[in-house]
Amino acid sequence: MKQQVNLYQAVLQPIRERLGLKLLLQIWLSILLVLFTGWIYLQQQQAQLTKQLASEQQQLDVLQQEMTMYQQALAQRQPSAELVSQYDTAAQSVAQKQQLLNYLSQQQQQASQIYSPVLQHLQHIDRQDLWLTGFSLQQHFSSFNGIALRPDSVPLWLENLRQLAYFRGQRFSQVNMLQVPEKKAVSFELRARQGAEQ
Repeated sequence: MKQQVNLYQAVLQPIRERLGLKLLLQIWLSILLVLFTGWIYLQQQQAQLTKQLASEQQQLDVLQQEMTMYQQALAQRQPSAELVSQYDTAAQSVAQKQQLLNYLSQQQQQASQIYSPVLQHLQHIDRQDLWLTGFSLQQHFSSFNGIALRPDSVPLWLENLRQLAYFRGQRFSQVNMLQVPEKKAVSFELRARQGAEQ
């Protein structure tokens, strides 16, 4: 036997919000944390390259000093076979260190010139209905994980993403989208590899 009667029509009943303010704040904080973690990781890589560069530069300076000493010794007297051999070894070592130093300098420049604009572009194409929960950027491979309130916002975001020169020549070989349980949102996972431009 009923003891309550609901006299309200269905349209007058309160609508429960699926994504409350607390959940939205948690999602925003997660995005900020992911971007901050990516920035820290890139800074650490650049610091390691700078440290290695300084170490190689120091070794190069020592070898150049030795080479100068050998040149002075050769200029003062007729070189012995052992001295000529030591000079040749030092000259070869200096050339190798110089090549390594040039390579490390290029790597350091690439890290600052390539990845920094990518992070700025990701911030520029930020959408209200899409959040990144993680991403990975490599020279010939990229991946993104995230949540979208509407499934159609993922292709729109991808269209904005491919406008950056860094992603030209990469094509998405894997796109997974799953419905979040008890939510209208979908989670997505994107994998891009170097290939024909789409």
